[in-house]
Amino acid sequence: MKAAIANGIEDIAKHIHVLTDSPQPTLSTAKDGKTGKLISQLKEDDGGGRHRRRHMIVKVLSCALAPGDSRLFKGRTDMMQLPKGGRPYIIGSDICGVVTEVSDHEEYFQIGEKVISRFDEPQPHGMCAEYACVKTHLSEKCPSSIPANEACTLPASAAAAKLIAERFIQRNHRVLLLGASGGVGTFLCQYIKNQGASYLAATTTQSELAQSLGVDRVIDYRVEKWWEIDVDEPFDLVVDLVNGDNNWAKGACSGTKVLKQKATTYVQLMPGVETEIDVRGGIILSIIHFICSMLGRAIYSKVSLSCPKLVTPQGLDLKPGDLKAVLKDVAEKRIRVVLDPASPFQLETESVREAMKLQRSIHAHGKVVIEIAKDESE
Repeated sequence: MKAAIANGIEDIAKHIHVLTDSPQPTLSTAKDGKTGKLISQLKEDDGGGRHRRRHMIVKVLSCALAPGDSRLFKGRTDMMQLPKGGRPYIIGSDICGVVTEVSDHEEYFQIGEKVISRFDEPQPHGMCAEYACVKTHLSEKCPSSIPANEACTLPASAAAAKLIAERFIQRNHRVLLLGASGGVGTFLCQYIKNQGASYLAATTTQSELAQSLGVDRVIDYRVEKWWEIDVDEPFDLVVDLVNGDNNWAKGACSGTKVLKQKATTYVQLMPGVETEIDVRGGIILSIIHFICSMLGRAIYSKVSLSCPKLVTPQGLDLKPGDLKAVLKDVAEKRIRVVLDPASPFQLETESVREAMKLQRSIHAHGKVVIEIAKDESE
């Protein structure tokens, strides 16, 4: 089986390879990334009926990369994200493919069906190969009308965007989105407007793309600071997909007139936030620094009169029906998928390396996708 693997950290040219002799997973040989045990030895978690947590094997058509792929490859999040078996591991987060094997008691998914599947949080790996073992409760049937290269982008990025918009956006809200042209941002622009926001401003260098997604005002962060712009009315909500100290400390906590202080909610989306701990300098010190940093922001937000209300949701907490709703939005053209212009990449060593470089650059304009096989349903 062909698979894209990482056998080290940081150096893409040295440690990212596509092998042709990787073991092809089956339900009897596949191992659970978190425990290292054979999945056949694991007890099924009873989610009730259709949502019982089983596994299935999928022939992968397309695989989308995500920020977690870059964090794991840097070696900074091994404590939470590295599979139990360590390195080498198969990279890749989310897929679209065709079911080839299901458990004896599976009632919802059938062999031959086209599906989308998400990585098993918090471990973004195991998907960029000709075959992958996935969990059924993190999967959904995919309409044939949605191409695999687009469908594979939906399980994490689009689902997170939809959940955030539905939770925080109210009709006639004025919204500021920090980071509009990345994988989550391109979906979130659309969901924010679909939820009834009256005005959307966004930071990005991709003005034409952002405007096509519903952005009313584009803020080019290279030439202006969002907290210093002139606005007719302050924002009700800020959604920060960029993070970093500047947006919070220098922007949100500056007493800027762009915000309503406590009447503004500042949503800092950090998918897998509990995994973003750099343990290379020592686990204990890294955990202490991480906790203090997060608690410090939360406490300061509560006691400072000039700061907005800080919220840090877990954007990847999927519930039954979430993936089906996202697929319906795409099928009915309420939202559209944006791929980076360089996508799709191919399952060849040099091409996968370029995909990883683009994902790591944090300057992809849309989703980074690797095509594994042709989608015959198109």
